[in-house]
Amino acid sequence: MNSITPQPKGFSIAEQKSMIEKYAEQNGLDLIHLYSEVKNTNSDLQHPELEKIRQAAHNGEFDVLVIARLDRLTRNIRYLNALIEEFCNKCGIAFVSIEEKLDTLNDRGKMALNIIDIVTKWDTKRISDRTREIIAKKREKGERVGHAPFGYTYSNKKLVEVPAEKKIVRIIKGKRNSGLSYHKIARMLNEDKIGSKRGGIWYAETVKTVFQSPMHREDEAAVG
Repeated sequence: MNSITPQPKGFSIAEQKSMIEKYAEQNGLDLIHLYSEVKNTNSDLQHPELEKIRQAAHNGEFDVLVIARLDRLTRNIRYLNALIEEFCNKCGIAFVSIEEKLDTLNDRGKMALNIIDIVTKWDTKRISDRTREIIAKKREKGERVGHAPFGYTYSNKKLVEVPAEKKIVRIIKGKRNSGLSYHKIARMLNEDKIGSKRGGIWYAETVKTVFQSPMHREDEAAVG
């Protein structure tokens, strides 16, 4: 069985090399290549040696990827999960991190990967939810956040209502509350030549966004 090892910056390169060589010897692995990269950058997308490893993995040049410690591959948990997914599931390569005793050749290692995947998804959702909360609070205060939502515009960095658009909001709410689908409402608006926020055509998803927006909770429905 062949193995290949990346060596990004971190605790002594010589120390990592020794750890990996010892692991390979104890586990009957042929160490075919050792990648070493010392680069002062925080970008996980600017590691040429890592790109070489990825290419070698897709070319089937090795069977096992061994690293001294997980953060030697990347410190970004979402990127780490993406790399593991790529190496293990797409390329069919075993993954070993010596210090964490993570080895996908055994059940405990596979369980560890599942935990990393769970934590990654949790972290992604946490950031997404927090971002939405911050945006919602800023909009409630009338502070500028990206483009103004339908029904409003910015004036002196504060949200102010656009009467013509708020009238359309009430029409959308009325039609939806009377049972009309988002698709039919969008078609009706387009047939009546009522432009969307930037004058474009309406889509079901656009209508849904306007209808469900917390910015329009106070709007009365105009049925008819």
